[in-house]
Amino acid sequence: MPKAPPDGSSERRIERAFEDAPAVIAIHRGPDHRFAFANRLFRESSDGREMVGRPYAEVFPEFVEQGYLAIFDRVYTTGEPFVAAGARADTPCRPGGQPEERYWNVTFQPTRDAQGAVDGITSFAFEVTEHVMMRRAAEAAEKRYDDLILALNVVVWCVDPESWRPEWVRGDVAHLLGIPAAEVLAPGGWWSRIHPEDAAAVMAARGALRSHGERYRAEYRHGSEESGWRWIAESGQLRLEPGATRPAVWGLMHDVTERVVHERNRDQLQTQLLHVQKLESLGVLAGGISHDFNNLLTAILGNASLAELQLEPGHPAGKSIASMVAAARRAGDLTGQLLAFSGRGHFRVQPTDVNGQLRELLVLLSASVPKKVTLRLEPDPALPMVEADVSQLHQVLMNLVINGAQSIGDPGGTVVVRTGVQVLEGRDLAAVHGFPDTAPGRFVFVEVSDTGIGMDRGTVSRIFEPFFTTKQGGRGLGLAAVQGIVRGHRGLIRVYSEPGRGTTFKVFLPAGRDVSLPEGTPEPQAPIARGTVLVVDDEPAVRQFVRLALEFGGYRVVEAADGHEGVETFRALAGEVDLVLLDLTMPRMNGEEALSEMRKIRASTPVVLSSGYNEVEATRRLVGRGSVEFIQKPYPAKDLLELVGRLVGR
Repeated sequence: MPKAPPDGSSERRIERAFEDAPAVIAIHRGPDHRFAFANRLFRESSDGREMVGRPYAEVFPEFVEQGYLAIFDRVYTTGEPFVAAGARADTPCRPGGQPEERYWNVTFQPTRDAQGAVDGITSFAFEVTEHVMMRRAAEAAEKRYDDLILALNVVVWCVDPESWRPEWVRGDVAHLLGIPAAEVLAPGGWWSRIHPEDAAAVMAARGALRSHGERYRAEYRHGSEESGWRWIAESGQLRLEPGATRPAVWGLMHDVTERVVHERNRDQLQTQLLHVQKLESLGVLAGGISHDFNNLLTAILGNASLAELQLEPGHPAGKSIASMVAAARRAGDLTGQLLAFSGRGHFRVQPTDVNGQLRELLVLLSASVPKKVTLRLEPDPALPMVEADVSQLHQVLMNLVINGAQSIGDPGGTVVVRTGVQVLEGRDLAAVHGFPDTAPGRFVFVEVSDTGIGMDRGTVSRIFEPFFTTKQGGRGLGLAAVQGIVRGHRGLIRVYSEPGRGTTFKVFLPAGRDVSLPEGTPEPQAPIARGTVLVVDDEPAVRQFVRLALEFGGYRVVEAADGHEGVETFRALAGEVDLVLLDLTMPRMNGEEALSEMRKIRASTPVVLSSGYNEVEATRRLVGRGSVEFIQKPYPAKDLLELVGRLVGR
């Protein structure tokens, strides 16, 4: 072992100074880096190994494997110091044990002899294990924080509450906002891309936060017309961090586009559902009113028309009774519109030529529309027939053409009526609400387009509402009735309109299959008397009128006040009854049930169904089968006598 330097030498003084220093210090000599000195802290951390006088590689072979010998050699050869922060050098331990993980800030400084040549190395090491572990834990926590933010698909941020300039932002900004992080941190941040219509609400939320120190929340559209708009939910609060002199605003935002779109679709569907429910309720109300009102009108119109038949020509009361009959018929037309609105009116369906109906209609209207309006028909020559009620179809076409003509202002314009054929699939029908009975298939369409003032979206959304009108003094029932008639024919109607660009109504009716025009209607036969008619109706006034009318025609009349009584009467008189006049809507047993029971007793007896309501499905199933006909209330005595005479005379 080399002798220790004299006590008075400078090297000895250095060693005494290093001995108790709060660092691991050693002095190495020669190219094999023999230990010339190791201070107390170095000795304590080296597991009692003998060091002084021995080469570095011999004392610490484990550090040789970590590359420290190469560092010593480079410093000794080049004379350049080596400094490393946070270098790992585990504490040595006895053989068979596990070294403890340690980290150091190290410096290897060359020493020189009197001639300036490198003759050794002095090493200094300060342990920073605790700092490295804390930094590593902080980095791990930060990574977990970032991973959590990414997993939640949110962005968190901090801004200055006065300038609202972002101080930091974390999260996948590019994905959420569609802009790079650098742009987010620029003055104005991401708020410069808030939709102009939403900016005021966001500014108000910020102002409340600064004024009252409250939490705030805002939702807005973010993006541009080119890139599209996303809905962003943003919330924030004031926070005063420890050691800070003023608070900052910390916040969070996330994409809620899917939720907003879902809510809007749900609200739209809810609005549509409420609209359908309202129309259904009004339809039930309209049908109920029509039922009761038609029963009253049947008595009024029937008795008035019967009186008219009984008056001799030139009788002074003739004109008054004729006016009464006309007024009752007009009241019947009004209830017919209510039934059409409800979509349950009775239709006398037959093969119908739509082009022919339009030609007749336009000739009729050409003299009544203003001269400034031009009516033009563009028919499809290969148009198939449709199964439709001619009078109801006429009402639909006339209503749409007149509406189009009335929408044209002073400069004048054109109403064009086109016909054609179009196949509608399920997705086409799904886009049009309120026509649940319409099935996919081949349709005949009638398109009525005008060059009038057009309508905005709000008006278009309400035009089929009953009693809604844009006309001065209008009743607002026309288009509601049109919709009901089209729905009753299992069709649908679409509307296209914009302010200043006119309006187009497109009515679709199911195309008929192998149908042809009906032959000419035979002249009504004269009533055949000497028959017995069973009248089944729960309305006394109706039974009284029918009795008087039929007795005037020479018939014997038997009455029943409801379906159950009617069946029992028919059973008792089955061999005598030549015809049954049967109301469809009655207590205890309705008309359809009564008819079924009567058919079991005697199937050949002709039956005339009657209703002041509608009962569309029942009449569709029953009329035309087994001598069953239908007459809609109210009806005049003449129509009743003609129908009864035709059936009894078969």
